[in-house]
Amino acid sequence: MRPLARRFAALLWTLPLLGLAGPGAALDPARRLDQFRHTRWSLGDGAPGNIRAMAQGRDGFLWLGTSTGLYRFDGIRFERVNPVDDDPGRSIQVTALLAARNGDIWVGYDFGGIAVLRGSGPHRGVLRGANPRPPSGGVDSIRQGRDGAVWIAVDRKGVMNLSRYLNGRWTYFGPAQGFAEAAMGSMLSASDGSFYVAQPSRVLRLAPGASRFEPLGARAGSFAALAEDSRHRIWLADEGGLRNLSGGGPVAPLSPVNTPYVRRQIAFDRGDALWIAGQDDGLARVVPSTAAGRPVFDRLPDRDGLTASLALSVLEDREGNVWVGTESGLDRFSASNVARPRNHEAVVTGFVADPRSGHVFYAGLSGVYRAGRDREEPELIFRKASLGVLCGDTRRLLAIGLDGNYLLTLRGDGTVAQSKAIAGPLSVSCTVDDTGTFWTGMDRVYRLSGTRLEPASGPAGDRNGTVLTLRPDGPGTLLVGRSKAGFQRIAGGSATSLWPAGANRIGSVNLVVGSGGSLLFGGQKGIARLRGTRLESLSERDYPVLAGVTGIGRTGDGAVWTIGATGIARIPAKGLDHAFQRPGAALPFDRFGHEEGFRARSNVFGTNDLAADGGGRLWLASNQGLAWIDTERLTRNDVVPPVMIRSLIAGKTLHAPSDSVIALPVGTDRVEIEFAALSLTDSGANRYRYVLRGADGNWVDAGHQRQALYTNLGPGNYEFRVIASNNDGVWNRQGAKIAFTIAPAFYQTGWFLALACLAIGAVVWAFYRWRLRTVAAQASSRLEARLSERERIARELHDTLLQGFQGLMLRFQSIVELLPKGDKARSALEDTLERADDVLLEGRDRVRSLREDREPVPLAPLLAPLAARIVPSALRWTIVEEGSVRPIRASVADELARIVGEALANAIRHAEASSVEIRIRYGADKLTLSIADDGIGLPDAIREAGRREGHYGLVGMRERAVRLGGTLEFRARQPHGTEVFTAVPSRLV
Repeated sequence: MRPLARRFAALLWTLPLLGLAGPGAALDPARRLDQFRHTRWSLGDGAPGNIRAMAQGRDGFLWLGTSTGLYRFDGIRFERVNPVDDDPGRSIQVTALLAARNGDIWVGYDFGGIAVLRGSGPHRGVLRGANPRPPSGGVDSIRQGRDGAVWIAVDRKGVMNLSRYLNGRWTYFGPAQGFAEAAMGSMLSASDGSFYVAQPSRVLRLAPGASRFEPLGARAGSFAALAEDSRHRIWLADEGGLRNLSGGGPVAPLSPVNTPYVRRQIAFDRGDALWIAGQDDGLARVVPSTAAGRPVFDRLPDRDGLTASLALSVLEDREGNVWVGTESGLDRFSASNVARPRNHEAVVTGFVADPRSGHVFYAGLSGVYRAGRDREEPELIFRKASLGVLCGDTRRLLAIGLDGNYLLTLRGDGTVAQSKAIAGPLSVSCTVDDTGTFWTGMDRVYRLSGTRLEPASGPAGDRNGTVLTLRPDGPGTLLVGRSKAGFQRIAGGSATSLWPAGANRIGSVNLVVGSGGSLLFGGQKGIARLRGTRLESLSERDYPVLAGVTGIGRTGDGAVWTIGATGIARIPAKGLDHAFQRPGAALPFDRFGHEEGFRARSNVFGTNDLAADGGGRLWLASNQGLAWIDTERLTRNDVVPPVMIRSLIAGKTLHAPSDSVIALPVGTDRVEIEFAALSLTDSGANRYRYVLRGADGNWVDAGHQRQALYTNLGPGNYEFRVIASNNDGVWNRQGAKIAFTIAPAFYQTGWFLALACLAIGAVVWAFYRWRLRTVAAQASSRLEARLSERERIARELHDTLLQGFQGLMLRFQSIVELLPKGDKARSALEDTLERADDVLLEGRDRVRSLREDREPVPLAPLLAPLAARIVPSALRWTIVEEGSVRPIRASVADELARIVGEALANAIRHAEASSVEIRIRYGADKLTLSIADDGIGLPDAIREAGRREGHYGLVGMRERAVRLGGTLEFRARQPHGTEVFTAVPSRLV
């Protein structure tokens, strides 16, 4: 398999998508072509040229047959798919495509026959030649019957050759099957199982289950094409026009087809509008059946935005979008909720509207227009250029312009019955109050009196900045917005400040409208709401959708609509109220006309660029001129988008996704996963969320990003899942997933970690043993030093103190002999000498004891007299020895005896014990000594602390054990009692 083919095979992996996404809504047949959302991809956008055939696969991709081969398109990226067998006799021009119901893509070439890209099986995603015999001629079209048969029409030197592939067998149709040799024509697989062929001078039909074509009474002309509408009627389009095969004459004339090697193609959309490609005058659309009883014909040449004047192919996808392939690219027509009339003249003023009348008035460059639901195009009712301000009601309008001011009296149908010139200054704002009085504003407020604008009396007539906004606020009350003084309510000759200039947080105010008992202000930096005396504002910094608002309106469902610098939005009233109460809270909204670029016009104030006509339409003054939205017939893309994994790249290697776990090599730490939602209505607006089980803790909101990159991944098992939504927020919660595992390096394996742990344990044990020997050596050295010091002291005592003491006693004895017997002094000295003899004997015993402590002694015999001396007779005590009994160093025995003595004393004084057991165990590596009683036990706090506040017996016992290089613990016995446990290394004893 070639590298490119392998790459495509890796890319083609999708979930089973049949039944996941139902068909979308049809394009409105009442709309013109230029009122749909039209998107173009030209050669400069990466689109291929000469798109002769199109099909949408079961996976959701749009497949394109072009002059440079087969492409697939996901709404953003074009990918070329090459066959794995490089046949030198095969053209790269694809002329026919079929997306079979089993997922296969059949491809027909200008010459070189056919190829099939399998949608399942071991060769899934591989494009390979599938000619049953050496090809001859060019493939014109491929169709699939209701029974699954695939029909191939080949143009061989102008003669149509017809073949059928069914149940693994090819059948060639000729005269024996009722298909005599004739010129090239068109094929149609009908919904009832019939199969039609239209050729010059004849139309043939193969009935379901039949093996022979039968001629129909109709005759086809040149460049004939066949299509079936939703009512299962078969239509024929040729040089004679468009007509129904069930009878009747031509319904609509058609343009000719004169481009060489181009054939007419027709297709009905779900709204029964017929789209026609291949004709000389560009793309055409016919609605054969209308309420008026006559067909509606529309066309779109390249000068109106088509990528080329010659449309070659047409297709409706599952979401209801209509795709058109041209010589120079690809065009898409999608439903749009925002429509424009043919008159694209700029809107100069805001709207004057009363929902009860159905009329909407505004001023454009040419004058005053009337619009409404009853008309597709606005009507110019008063021609006058240079108008800049318009106000009024359904009876009268006041138009203010550079060339003068005019009062227009209207008829009931909204046309002008009379116009009258009005004298007075140029004004930048105007309104009419509840009594029908007109007010205008410039340097002050003016009032229309007769045919003249005169300064208003009272506070309204004051010069205090330019009057940018005027609005009635009940009988005899005006709201006045001034550039310096802010907003005031003027009534009864007095002015009340509502909004001082310094309190303005939304910038320059463009409009004021009433909404639900409050006032809404639209400004450059957001919107504000005035309820009673409470002023609340929302900044465009927190809510960008509220930037530069020039129009606000409310519909019957309670939604608030706005048009601003970022486009048109619909905001739920409850959501807006919640945001006003809690600034910073999330504000839900839906965008309209965003992809088409609709937004507010610039440099306006004192106006409202949004109005309702009472018939369900919202009219908008936009940057593209007049536009409208039918709020009662809003379209929404409810088709759940298919989701697929496009690729998995580990390092620099592309791995083919599959249902099984993908094994990645040792050392893989970087994984890149590409995915796509195959909603083609507005692919750039699709949103994604993904999670990598084994790495991510929670779902990641990727926004519009279609790629996930992971670095520093360790060995282990991973599962990547992605879900997506379409442009209208409809989510595919099932999504797509892919599992992979990263093999560990030898140093990441369990056995290596076990060996490493063993090695570390061995090192730690060796260190412990070394440390133990070091401590033992240090303790032994200290004991040797102590013993040496005791021997020196004993020697010094014997050689100096005892010898000197003996000499003194001899001299005193000599003195005693000099005294007479019976003398009191002699008797006293003799008693003293006897006491001195006792001291001398005791000193010699001490010296002998110091020397004898260097010799090992049995521990049990040493402890027995100690216990007998300390423990009272009423308390039972025993000494138990275990192991290989051996003498221990006298110094160690002495320290242990002192520990035993303290422990016995504590048991007698505090434990209230009835028995004590002293247990000595002689081990190979340590000697353990425990003193256990059956008393009341130590309190937990004292036992854990190892000391009693204000007492040092326990502390001293521990210090003695540590000096010996050992440990000492205080343990609780069950059911009661205390055990003092000490352990000393054998090397020290």
